[in-house]
Formats: sequence, C-alpha cells, structure tokens
Amino acid sequence: MGFAQTGPRSCRRQSPAAGLRVARPSNWACKDARDPVLAWSLSWICANSAHYDCCANRTCVRLGLIVNPVAGIGGPLALKGSDGVSGSALAATAPSLTTARAAAALAALAGEPCTIVTSAGAMGEDAARSASLPCDLAHAAAAERTTSADTIAAARAILSAGVDLLVFAGGDGTARDLLAADLGCLPVIGIPAGVKMHSAVFATSPATAGTILKSCLTGYGRPPVAADVMDRDDRGAITLYGVLHVPRARGMQAAKATSASTSAADLERAAAALARELRGEPLAIIGPGATMMMVKHALAGCGTLLGVDAFAHGEPVAIDAGAATLRELTADTPPRLVLGVIGGQGFLLGRGNQQIDAAVIARAAPQGLIVLADAGKLAALSDATLLVDSGDAALDRAMEGYVRVRTAPGRSMMMKLRAA
Repeated sequence: MGFAQTGPRSCRRQSPAAGLRVARPSNWACKDARDPVLAWSLSWICANSAHYDCCANRTCVRLGLIVNPVAGIGGPLALKGSDGVSGSALAATAPSLTTARAAAALAALAGEPCTIVTSAGAMGEDAARSASLPCDLAHAAAAERTTSADTIAAARAILSAGVDLLVFAGGDGTARDLLAADLGCLPVIGIPAGVKMHSAVFATSPATAGTILKSCLTGYGRPPVAADVMDRDDRGAITLYGVLHVPRARGMQAAKATSASTSAADLERAAAALARELRGEPLAIIGPGATMMMVKHALAGCGTLLGVDAFAHGEPVAIDAGAATLRELTADTPPRLVLGVIGGQGFLLGRGNQQIDAAVIARAAPQGLIVLADAGKLAALSDATLLVDSGDAALDRAMEGYVRVRTAPGRSMMMKLRAA
C-alpha cells in the first residue's frame, strides 16, 4: 500500500491553534519539543512498523470500515442533520442508504488483495459482504440503534486490530466521532452519506471514494495531508473542530468556505429580481443557505435559513419541507428549482439539501433549474465546476453540461456542471 512507505513526515503539520483538536494516538512516547506533531508521527509509525512492512508487500492490506447506519436520515426529513435522531420514532421509519453508498464505494476493490476490518452488522459488515469482500469483525454494537459512542468504540477497536487506512460512511458528525477516537496519523477516507458534509475528509461521491481507495491499494505513494473537520449547528454557525488525515488525491472535496461577497448589493438586487420572476410561477422550490434566504425574504418575507421551502405564486405552501412533502407538491406541477452554491466545494445538490431528492429534481427538468450565487464564490472554486450528488448516478450524469449562474441583475456566469 502506498502509505506504507511515506516515512515519518507523512503527518507533518504546523502545531494546531489553541482550541483545535488534532487526532493523536494514546501511545505518545517521543519527546521532541521542536515539532510535537512530528514527534507523535514518529511514535505512531515506530509502534506500527511491523504492520507497515507487511503491507508494503501488498499481501495483507487491511482496511478499516465504519458505517454510521443513521447518517443521512435527517436530510430527507428536513432535520438538518442526524445527530441524536437514532432514538426517535423517525429513525425507525426513515430509510437509510448509508450501507448502499458504502457498498458502492467498496465495489471498486473487487479482486484486490485486501481484508476489511469492521464492526458487525449495519456498522460495516453488511456493506463489506454486499461488496463480496472478506472481513474480520473487531467490534459489535451493544444495541441495534447505534450512537456516537458506538462509532468511537468501533474506531478504537479497529485501530487496535491494526489497519492501514480507515474508510467511513457518514457525515460531519461521524467525522467528529473519529476525531474523538484518537486515530493518530491513520489516513481516513469519508464516503459521503450524511446531511451536511462540510468537512474536507470526504470524497465527492461514493464512486470517487472507491477510485481513491483502489489507487491507495495499487501504489498510491504520496503522503496523506491534514484535513479540516467542521460541523454546523441549527443556527447555521460552522465550527472547526480539528483535523484528520486524508489521501492527497483528486476527488477529495474541500472544506466548506465562507466568503465575503464581492458585491453584496449586486447579489441582493439579483435576489429581488428573481423573487419578482418567481411570483408568476405556480411552484418554486428554494433551497437552503444565506443567498437563498435573500430570495425567500424578497419573495414572501419568510423562509428558513437551513431548510427547503416551497412557494406558489409568491405565497408559502410548505416551509422547511421534507422529501415526502416535496414529492407530493411536484406530483402534478413541475417546479422551478432555485439553488445556491456551497462555497469552497461547489456542490449544487447533495449537501445539506437532500430533501430535494432525485424524483423532485427529475420533475424540475433542466429548464426548471435556477442558480444564484456570489461571483466571488464562483471565482474561488478551483476548477470552475459545480457538482451534483443526488443519489441517482444516472440522473447526475444526465445533468452534466453547463449551467448559467446569476450573479447580479443582468449578469451571469456559465459554469460546468458534473456528477460528483
């Protein structure tokens, strides 16, 4: 495995700012005041050198796997996240696609010499067996409905069992649990299966996660890098909690970024102009975010910052709507779908707006899509590309092409649109 030969500088990073957490192992033994993060790297690598030597031969590559079965449940239900939902009645009725997304990523490893070290049942075993991969069980949850404590315990058990890389399917809450588990320099790859996913530890899609995983097994030799773990509360505030380590690979998403508008007045005027246009529409579904909130206030004087709201001729018909409500509204009326762009990542669909599912997107059709975003946010995207991850790969591919993004009254930018 490529990470096996990166040497002690594989986790080198400037010392973290006060208040931030950097995952580090419990077996800190090396004392080097000049570079404490390098010291911990040396300690961890020395403690695991025998395992690394074994994996350099690609005869016993061991991949850790954790699946958070309740991740993403909150999205279609308009809960803004899944933290704490496992004990509610909603968790029993909402379908979880986390196992399927994990299995889709693992499918890329078919025929590769690897063993999955995981937790029993829905926390990993089911996904590994669905992908026809051999697995060793290092942990079992105490109850069917799992919590963050189960994720932390599973991560520690898998780390103790000895793995070269940890793959997890979940969202930002799951990433925070891994941070709490003290993984040291162990690289991780997140399969996006949560609601928010603002952290930089995720691949852009399950298929991309599989591609990165396979490259790691077949000679990927660049050292991992530190990636921000971020999460958002119900008020919309984004907090940086610390860092985990991820492969330095194309296809790992950036952390969500906030940017000052290059012209807030221009964006507000564009939102007002769009609101006037939407008053003539029988159904407009407007996504979450600060820019979309401008449109909602200009249109009807109400709406939710983190929710998806529906309007008919400028009047609210569903505030903070879930997927079932949106499907019902669009059953006979093709909607105008109004979306913003996530700064730093470029996601249009699949991050924080899973209430707008594949069925609703298909009913909107390409001509029903309206995108409004700050020009500075678009210019800051590394490859001038917007991403979609609807959960339906065929639909995502069908949407690929170019989309016009409004940035000011009478002004727009053409952006490439592709499947994540």
